[in-house]
Amino acid sequence: MLEDPQGNPPVEEVKNYLDCRFGDERSLLHSIRTQCKDEQLPEIQISVHVGKMMYLMAKMQKAKRILEIGTLGGYSTAWLAQALPHEGRLISLEINEEYAEKAKKHLKEVRGPNIEIRVGHAVELLAKIAESGEGPFDLIFIDADKENYALYLDWSLRLSREGTVILIDNLIPKGPIVGYPCHDEAKHVYAFNDYLAQHPMLEVAVFPTLTRKQGRLDAMAVAYVKGPFKVLLNRP
Repeated sequence: MLEDPQGNPPVEEVKNYLDCRFGDERSLLHSIRTQCKDEQLPEIQISVHVGKMMYLMAKMQKAKRILEIGTLGGYSTAWLAQALPHEGRLISLEINEEYAEKAKKHLKEVRGPNIEIRVGHAVELLAKIAESGEGPFDLIFIDADKENYALYLDWSLRLSREGTVILIDNLIPKGPIVGYPCHDEAKHVYAFNDYLAQHPMLEVAVFPTLTRKQGRLDAMAVAYVKGPFKVLLNRP
């Protein structure tokens, strides 16, 4: 591995250090992550240290209702579920039926919180959640197909209250130049970032994250829903 001329450690080593030293991955979480790898699910789930940060955010938020858009194998679901009280509820949405079934199997040992995985197109499922009055949610995590991020955010706001925290993953796409949309996914992500950064209903901060085994640099947004909520949504 080539040495950085500025003396910075390799990002892969930084990721491994953060995962091992601050991840605090318990046996159940480790088991879920290992099962996802053994079943050859796409290796796109959150890193261990990011899972710990999400868990702490949900715990500090005292979240009783959590909504997740994008389940995959249930690894991030398990991290968030740890922060819920016994009577808490977590709804996770997944378009891929095979992934959803694997996630249900992985999450069987998660005791206490009521975890429900719903299968289908997220926009349709979000509309049904809004129609049935299952919100508002205290914390929402968006980690799904990037071309629909703006739609997911709009629906998340409809399912929020003043003070809801919305986490949004993967805001730095692959590419040699940051901010330059060199492929379709990057176009969607950078357009969404512009929308997110100027959204009148949100206060937003973004922090870098390290993903994948090699420690690719990425970023996650923490968005706080401002109030008075009815005024911002222009509701009667």
